[in-house]
Amino acid sequence: MVKQQSIFPIFVFLNLYLRMKQQKQLGLWLLVFVSLGSMIGSGIFNSPKDLINVANPLGTLLTWMAGGVGALILALVFVYLSGKKPQLQSGVFAYAKEGFGDYMGFNSAWGYWSVGWLGNISYLVFFFKTLNDLLGAHALSPLTCFILGSGILWFYYIILMSGVREGAILNFLVTVAKLVPIVLIILLGIALVDGDIFNVPDWQTKLAANGESTTPLLQIKDAMAVVLWCFVGIEAASVLSGRAKNQQTVRRAIIISVLSVLAIYMLITFIAMASIPAQELTASDTPLALVLERTSIGAAGAVIVKVGIMISVLGASLSWIILSVETMYAASREGVMPKILAKVNKKGTPINALLFTQLFTQFFLLSILSPALNETYLIVITIGTAMVLIPYLLSSLYAARISFADKQERSINKIIAVLGTLYATYVIYAVGLKYLFLSIIFYAIGALLFLKAKHEKREKPKHWEWAFMLTLIAAAIVLTVLIINGTVQL
Repeated sequence: MVKQQSIFPIFVFLNLYLRMKQQKQLGLWLLVFVSLGSMIGSGIFNSPKDLINVANPLGTLLTWMAGGVGALILALVFVYLSGKKPQLQSGVFAYAKEGFGDYMGFNSAWGYWSVGWLGNISYLVFFFKTLNDLLGAHALSPLTCFILGSGILWFYYIILMSGVREGAILNFLVTVAKLVPIVLIILLGIALVDGDIFNVPDWQTKLAANGESTTPLLQIKDAMAVVLWCFVGIEAASVLSGRAKNQQTVRRAIIISVLSVLAIYMLITFIAMASIPAQELTASDTPLALVLERTSIGAAGAVIVKVGIMISVLGASLSWIILSVETMYAASREGVMPKILAKVNKKGTPINALLFTQLFTQFFLLSILSPALNETYLIVITIGTAMVLIPYLLSSLYAARISFADKQERSINKIIAVLGTLYATYVIYAVGLKYLFLSIIFYAIGALLFLKAKHEKREKPKHWEWAFMLTLIAAAIVLTVLIINGTVQL
């Protein structure tokens, strides 16, 4: 009987896999697993350590509650927009373009695309950081990590050249695999929970990890960037809506994936912070390995978690290549990016958008040559979080605009749109204006592509678009000079 129960989930996933292979479009579970794959990456394994450095366990729990509600509201914004505007089938790009014109649509697409390759760099950095921790004295050199990382990057290129659906199916298999250690931690780690460890003394005024003074509001603010990074990808189903069966499937996928991720993250964080003292947690390179190796699995638990981390980040990397390429492809079809990026092969893969994405990622993958992998990882995810907030904010503003323009619109949809706008604005503040300013450099570079697209259409940017671009470029030049002379420290 036990044996039958243990193999039952295998048959469930095998049945799902075979059904997906037969589908020409993306069904509910492929969309759900692309969303899960994009949200469950490095964050779930490193978040207990990142969070305990800036917030005590109770402060972290409050942050998850606030951030979870905020993420759910953003998800509901996308659910509302996919229902209200089903003809807009490219997620954040389409909403920004429809609501605020070509240049804002371009910036939303460019920002979201940038998050994709920045995310990939952070994932590969974290992959090799974990692999070196596993190898110990036999750790790989930065150059070897760079070569292997490049190999992974171009292996994904070959996979996606055979079709976006095939990439989504591979993502499904990888996501299932990376959920195994997460489920083990939840099922076995719950027995380790100790109320005395979770309820640290003076949690409102002093951080248990380092003794620094704090307040509950400061803990929430500092932890919010980490929490939001864990939810980046909530809109994944809407980005791929043009390849989905229908818009109802997209809406269901968004809600299922967000609620699932919120439950998983809260459980993982609670178990880690209630079973491992704060100072041990912050000193560990792989905090969840500490949890699992103290369960009945023992020392093998650390190996399982580290292998799980590597599978997890590789799966998230694939998800974000799919999402970023799809966004760039949609923008080029609409004429706000150069038309060369709209070219597809016989399998329907946007081959030039894919190649451009991989080349850009390859260049910035040089950062992996730095021995300070953890610092590189944190810088990349924070800049990435700052950049994704612009597309989120524009989508929320568009939802507010159309909901208030319709006199018959339900009040609940207006409230959701306003709250989504407020949440996105707050997190921009919580992440830090420093990183928002750094993202200006990326947006300024993107203006060149927008001008190229306008030239191809024999159109000229509007006066306000010129003013906006010139301001961005001037600010980017100033920031670059400040970084070079050391005034602004990364």
